[in-house]
Amino acid sequence: METDLKIDVAKLDDLHRRALEEVIGRGLESNQRVIISVVDLTVPRTQDLRPAQTLEDWTSVFEGLSDQEIAEVDAFSNTRANLTRHLP
Repeated sequence: METDLKIDVAKLDDLHRRALEEVIGRGLESNQRVIISVVDLTVPRTQDLRPAQTLEDWTSVFEGLSDQEIAEVDAFSNTRANLTRHLP
């Protein structure tokens, strides 16, 4: 979708004129027109934001941790997930 917005500088109030001058970086004359174009760009996707995961990827989550460290992680995750209630 391409759209152009054409603005006659002479028709702008002082506040909007100053705002445009700030954006452009220079003063505008009354006999000028500002044209703002909005153009959609197609950006090639170079890689997925999140790589695909398989069940195998998760089988080694605790690899290298001691039994005590695994117990600590488990206790913390149960607390965070509110799974600490004791069921019969």
